[in-house]
Formats: sequence, C-alpha cells, structure tokens
Amino acid sequence: MNLFIKALLPLLLWLLTGSALAESISAIQELGRHLFFDTQLSLKGNRSCALCHSPTHGWSNTFTQTINIHGEPDTLNTPSLLNISQQTVFSLTNPSRTKVEMAITTPMFSIDPLEMGLTPDLLLSRLKKSVSYSELFEQAYEDSDITLERVVHALKHYLTLIESRNTRFHRYLGGEEQALTSEEQEGFRLFNSVRLQCSRCHGGALLNQPEATISQYQNTGLYGISRQGEPPHYPATEPGLRRHTSDHQDDGKFRVPSLINVANTGPWAHDGSVQSLASVIDNYARGGRKTSYGPNQGDGFHHPNKSFLINGFSLTRSEKTALIAFLHSLSVEDDWRRYPFNSPFCVSNDKQTHTRPGSTCSLIKPTQEQPK
Repeated sequence: MNLFIKALLPLLLWLLTGSALAESISAIQELGRHLFFDTQLSLKGNRSCALCHSPTHGWSNTFTQTINIHGEPDTLNTPSLLNISQQTVFSLTNPSRTKVEMAITTPMFSIDPLEMGLTPDLLLSRLKKSVSYSELFEQAYEDSDITLERVVHALKHYLTLIESRNTRFHRYLGGEEQALTSEEQEGFRLFNSVRLQCSRCHGGALLNQPEATISQYQNTGLYGISRQGEPPHYPATEPGLRRHTSDHQDDGKFRVPSLINVANTGPWAHDGSVQSLASVIDNYARGGRKTSYGPNQGDGFHHPNKSFLINGFSLTRSEKTALIAFLHSLSVEDDWRRYPFNSPFCVSNDKQTHTRPGSTCSLIKPTQEQPK
C-alpha cells in the first residue's frame, strides 16, 4: 500500500465521524468558554487565552512571537488550538508535555516563559469574588466550590469544541472530486511526490504525523549561524528541543506542526520569521534558509542536525503555484464568530459593547483597567 495512503488512514477514519461545529454545549464547557475569554486570567488584566488564540485568526494570532503581559515578545510563534484535543504532544519543544492540562496551566502560571503572569492563589481569589462565576461553577459541578482543578477541567472541555475538518481537502478525500480544482489536485500530487517528500512528515489525521521511522521533532535548516569557527547552530534564545535535552544533536529541532488551516495561521515557522507560504516553500526548495545579514547570519543548509529529508528540490513557477493552492485547500470554512466561539462578555460583536469592564469582544486589544 502507498505509504502516504497508509499515513492518511487515520484521517479517512476521522472523516467518518462528522465535522459539524457544536450548536449547544454543556454547562462545564460554558464555564470553560467564560474562562477562555476572561482577562482576569492574566496578572494585569490585559489578555485572555483568546488574545493569543483568537477564533478569528485560526485560533492563533498575527504576532510574530507570543507577547507576554509586559508587551515583550517570547521566542516562539503561537501554535493554533485547532483540533488540539487530537494532539498527543502540547509543546513545540518539550516532548514531556503530553497532557492538555499542561498546555492550559503553563501559559497561566509559567515564569519562563512569562505569558499571563498569574499564580493559582490570585486566580482563585478573583474568581471567588465573582457572583457570576459562583453561578457558573454551580451549574457545571452542582456546587459552587471554585478550585484550580475545576478551572483546568472546564477549559479542557471547552477546547474539545475547537475541532474541524470542514475543508475542501477533506471533502475531496471523502469522494467529492470537484472539491479541489485541477491546480489544487496537482499541488496534492506534488505534496505526495518523491521529489518533495512533504507527506513523509505531514501525514496522519492532522497532517503532522511523520512516518514511523521519522522523529516528530525535526530541524528544517531555518538557521545555520556560524562565527568564530563554531559549527552552524540556531539562535541561543531558542534552540528548540535542545532546550530540554541539553543535547547539541537536538539543536534546532521542533515538533512537526499540523497543516490543517495552515494558510490562516501566518506568520510561519517556530519563531514566526517566515512571512509567506511562498517563502516557506522557497526555504525547503533551497534545502535550508540563508540569512545574509543581522545577528542570525548564516546558512541553514549546512546545519549538521538538518533533517535528511531537507535536501532541496526544483519547482517550476506553475508547480509552486499549485502547491500553494493545495495548502489553501486545507483551510477550514467554519464561522468561528458565532456561539460558542464568541466572547460571552459582549452585547454585540459589531458594536464592541461590553457587559463587564476588563473584557472585550475579540480580546485582541488590551484593556485599560487592571483587576485588583
């Protein structure tokens, strides 16, 4: 059986389960919805989970890197939450983060990296002062006891709603041949080709599953900084998997991302340093990115840890256009502006009117008032 077809079997089975977005949700998920959009979950009251994971920006954002509560950039681009409940690892660089609960608590409470800046005690103190949260916890758990375990549990259950395979690509796999144009089908063929080998890393239900013999963490030759006789390496501020293993052979390795909805989650790469899908393809075609100036000057082509799959390839202009068209066919076509993916703190998304100070409809802009 063709290796890519074997890799796609989980996706084909996933298709059979349906992909309709939720019209109604449980009381626990409703509590999670309130928590997800609430700026009280940050120290300064200037962000919520939805700031970095905006429903209208592919459950990610348009920032190059994640911005912390002080307005300072982190070293990583924000991964999308789309289909997060189907993931097995919840970090770009840390393979030990295998539970979704870790993906919830780390942004809230972590100091390095600093994101939302909360402590568990401060979070619970704020929620316990709220009459509305007392009611929401009562409805969800049949008593009004507000605990950290319940906060995480409710957020986890809300995240299960962020799931979709409503793309033209999925419809094509389901037998709707006209779902993809001839150009997109040509891009799909190139994606699976021996020449490009994209599908060897991007297989499985989420197009993020490498073949069995290939690691989930790969160095794609994005950087090859070399000075004063040093071997080519990634920026010391973000060495990837090496941050957690201290093994130089892991320098520059990051988890293979899902390609579902990829066209809507730019900028791209682990650090948001690639500004277009065309540039993503150019880097792979070259066999690694060359940086000609600045502190990261060097050639990723020569990085010793670069994946054996990144050898470069040639594409005609029409082939490159077809490949980009195929990547756009992976875009989900759901309306994430509607319930239960809109903020519960809004009277009207259009008028940006609020029911409580410190909350915004989109939570993309910080609030002026900081909770005490």
